Amino acid sequence: MENCRQTTLARTLRRAAGCSKLVVIAALFVPPLLTFQSLSQQGTVAAPTRIVKGVEVAAKPRSRELIKIYSIIKAHRPDVSDAETWRVAEVVWEECAKRKIDPLLVLALIKIESGFQYAAVSPVGARGIMQIMPDTARSLTHSVGGDGIRPAAFRPEALDDPLLNIRLGVYYLHGLKTQFQDLNLTLSAYNFGPAELQNRLDNNLDYSSDFAVLVLDAYQRYQQAKHPAS
Repeated sequence: MENCRQTTLARTLRRAAGCSKLVVIAALFVPPLLTFQSLSQQGTVAAPTRIVKGVEVAAKPRSRELIKIYSIIKAHRPDVSDAETWRVAEVVWEECAKRKIDPLLVLALIKIESGFQYAAVSPVGARGIMQIMPDTARSLTHSVGGDGIRPAAFRPEALDDPLLNIRLGVYYLHGLKTQFQDLNLTLSAYNFGPAELQNRLDNNLDYSSDFAVLVLDAYQRYQQAKHPAS
């Protein structure tokens, strides 16, 4: 009988020890598993929100001189879009700064030559906003080729592009100004052609300065005109 009790007690102790081990195992592994499950459920419910702040791009500042150029062009060509007018104004400004010519003088020349009409064609074949003869323009492309103008690709119709026409016209005007050293003569040479004017000067022949007077009158009006500052 005593042996039976001892056997039963031993079994009870072994079962208790086994239960204790299970309790310890559960205490060690169950909480982490529950925590991992909880985190996994949270991850499926809501993903982290990324906040992106908008960046404001500041408008490109424009000088008062550029604004005045734009205002003059826009006054003559209200039908042209603002973006295109700004681009034409910028090219006038850039080319005149490069050649050290007053952009208002160039605008006055444009006013008399074409009235700011990009595709104007004269009875003698001068084309574009600054009324350049195709043969003259073709020769100018060789000199201004470094500015991205390809002589081989030149066609007379290309002069209808105001940006190209202005680049060539301002370069041409600069060359005449260097040659004649006088504004009245420079403008007359632009109108007659430098060879013709030089021939008349060399032979004491009369020449009309009406064209130069018209340009200088428009130039004076542009200088005195007040335009919006923005």
